[in-house]
Amino acid sequence: MKLLIVESPTKAKHIQHFLGDDWQVKASIGHVRDLEKSGDKAYVRPPEFKMNYSISDDKKDTVASLKAAAAKADGVYLATDPDREGEAIAWHLCQVLGIRPADAKRVTYQEVTESAVKKAVANPRTMDMKLVAAQEVRRGLDRMVGWECSGPLSNVVGSKASAGRVQTPALRIIVEREQAIKAFKPTAFFQIMAHMQGGWRAAWVDGTQEGEYFQDRQFADALAYALPGMNLAVTQAESKPVRRAPPPPFTTSTLQQDGSRALKIGTEAIMKAAQALFEQGAITYHRTDSPNLSVEGETLLRNALQSAGLLVIPQPRRWKVKDGAQEAHEAIRPTDPAEENAGQDATQQALYQLILKRALASQMPDAAYQQTSCVLDGGEFQGKTAIFKATGSVMTDPGWRTLYIESSDDDGEQPEAANPVPVLLQGATETPSRGEVLSKSTKAPSRFTEATLIKALEDHGVGRPSTYASIIKVLFARGYMEQKASKPPLYPTVLGEAVISALSGKFDFADLDWTRQVEDDLDAITQGQAQPRATMQRVWDSLQQGLSNMPAGAVPVTEPCPVNGCTGHVKRLESKNKPGNFFWACSIKDGHGLLQDDAGKPGQPFADRPKATPEAEGPACKKCKTPTGKFSTKTGKPYYRCAKCSGAWWPDKADETALGEKWRKQ
Repeated sequence: MKLLIVESPTKAKHIQHFLGDDWQVKASIGHVRDLEKSGDKAYVRPPEFKMNYSISDDKKDTVASLKAAAAKADGVYLATDPDREGEAIAWHLCQVLGIRPADAKRVTYQEVTESAVKKAVANPRTMDMKLVAAQEVRRGLDRMVGWECSGPLSNVVGSKASAGRVQTPALRIIVEREQAIKAFKPTAFFQIMAHMQGGWRAAWVDGTQEGEYFQDRQFADALAYALPGMNLAVTQAESKPVRRAPPPPFTTSTLQQDGSRALKIGTEAIMKAAQALFEQGAITYHRTDSPNLSVEGETLLRNALQSAGLLVIPQPRRWKVKDGAQEAHEAIRPTDPAEENAGQDATQQALYQLILKRALASQMPDAAYQQTSCVLDGGEFQGKTAIFKATGSVMTDPGWRTLYIESSDDDGEQPEAANPVPVLLQGATETPSRGEVLSKSTKAPSRFTEATLIKALEDHGVGRPSTYASIIKVLFARGYMEQKASKPPLYPTVLGEAVISALSGKFDFADLDWTRQVEDDLDAITQGQAQPRATMQRVWDSLQQGLSNMPAGAVPVTEPCPVNGCTGHVKRLESKNKPGNFFWACSIKDGHGLLQDDAGKPGQPFADRPKATPEAEGPACKKCKTPTGKFSTKTGKPYYRCAKCSGAWWPDKADETALGEKWRKQ
């Protein structure tokens, strides 16, 4: 019997059904080893930059089970995910199972279907050590940055904090956007609209240059008032067909962006649902940079469209790939486009529908519009030209939009879509029915949502699409950013802003361009074009330079205490017992006590808890012989507690006046 090792129990069960009794399929449940977590061996330092691994505590039983199965197997096949991380998991499995990487039978497939899996196990390859090296360097760099810089950072901000190779530049994007919003000063301006017979409108061309705004309210009111009696000559008129092609099938990045907007859930939930759909065999591999499909995928989609009676373009579409994209896998698509539904819960089912419709739409005809525009000239008015422009667009053929419509961060259609400009003849005259002055103001930059943050990360080259969800998760978990009342906009917290203030300008990894270069170096290692140790040395040298610029002592981030009458200052601290929970401590110790954390700001004092008084005197404490007191829990259950050493016991079952089993440790 042959042994096939995959990552997920769900996938193992699915594939076992394909391969039958000649195979045993078991799951590693992700990584089985990780870097040491304590002592000198936990650090990654020069000159060797050695990485010391150990089997994770929660994987010891899994490893023992895999070893037992491997010892009995005729052959061991490693079928972890087909990417850098999956290759590293396969390599770690080789290490714990005693398999030489050169002798390993590595199996990869793009979809968990019977034909794909059987073809893959029939054609195993050896380990790709370049992929393993790139993953090791990435893991080593992340450990190096975190472990070398987080301690000094915590000293500077006066609270437990962490630095991260991709976490920090991602946070910087959020913080700098918030700074831009706070520094923004709105500018009021006016726009003059001519409303025409038939319900369309034209905007006055105010003649301002880019960055300038028309602010003469007196002129605006005068022109708007004069418009109903003004004859506007049509100096230009055009009506032309315009076509809009469908978006490409999903990549990892666009799946997270569109899925987050359309389903109104976080990117982590999107990736979990996609992982589940992949393991169920419903979609192809969901970690990909390529917008293009395989020939097999194109054929399946086109056949499904024809079977459904929908139009198909004559030749399959291809899309230009972004610079730096890794095209090892095709775009995300259903493995069987004829299957209308898939998924085990509502989120998976809704995400499958998005993937299905977008993939099918990619092979459908363009959406067609008739775009009409005109220029109207009213001559001179109070020393300025009264020229108006109008543009409108009417859909004439929905094409791919019969099946799929992209979600958007902005609600509603484009303005010109709702402006029914008629086809006009040049030289004709139009008379407005009324004029209108629109009072407007420049708007501050929008705060990021998870979807727009992912777009920014992709544009800046911070991380890779497969890491975006984990980056966002870490920023939330560390208390560096937050959402208010579960609304999409992302806000940096006080701690998040303090972290960026402490790191920016001192550490290269806080710089977006430098972070992008490191990602390029990792890609070069994958392709065998860069040396792992050279990359790690360069990052190490950069970290040492940054650390030399960090102040030696703590500079706590403090704010005036908000409690009325208190003259102290408070600083934000993290609970030792509940990581991620924060509170504020006042510099005046004998005052109101600790304060709650209110969205990164000091809130109200914690409510004083009245000390419970004993209902009666109880037997002597077992430890210090002090008489205990008899109390009751919230549910009315009696117990005994010692006021001196805080030990607590339930009453003895046989004699309620005696101490029984210990309730609380002494």
